[in-house]
Amino acid sequence: MAATITEMEDRLKQWYSDKLAAEETSRKLGQLLVEKDTKRSVLETDLKIEREWRGTLQRNLEQEKERVAGLHEEIRLLQGMKKEFDQLQIKHIQLQQVCGEQEKALSELGSHLSESKLKVEDMKEMQAVNREAQWTEDKVVAACRQCQRPFSVSRRKHHCRNCGEIFCNDCSDTKMSLPSSAKPERVCDACHELLLQRYSAN
Repeated sequence: MAATITEMEDRLKQWYSDKLAAEETSRKLGQLLVEKDTKRSVLETDLKIEREWRGTLQRNLEQEKERVAGLHEEIRLLQGMKKEFDQLQIKHIQLQQVCGEQEKALSELGSHLSESKLKVEDMKEMQAVNREAQWTEDKVVAACRQCQRPFSVSRRKHHCRNCGEIFCNDCSDTKMSLPSSAKPERVCDACHELLLQRYSAN
């Protein structure tokens, strides 16, 4: 009986010792579980932050893709505009050349037109002079139209073929070509000066 009691006491001591060991193991496991839970919470927080950051990066990536696509479209449009600009520059140069040629032609036409106008004016003036010029009768004139010296046997009368007036020889001793005559004709000093100015202008 004593042996049995002793054995049971030994078994009780062993059981108590195993209980303490189990409690210590349970305590350590509890601490380890708490540490694991803490790490798990930290990892879950980090994972949540990582997911949010990844979502932000994906949104930013999509925005950048859209911006790059827009830039590519702008580059395409700019390239088309550059081609149009180059074509317009070529047309501008061609138009400048055409304008230069036309301005030169207009300048030449203006010069010819001015000369033609001067000739027309001269012709009109000559026609007016010819219309106004009347052949003066010898019998109504007794003195030179210019110097007013009386005519006599030695101072004869001479008609100016341009204005038709009567002058002495000294006041009408010049001959010039007239539109109405193929050969030089006698003209008075005043008509001589007028015709010289007209011919020099032409």
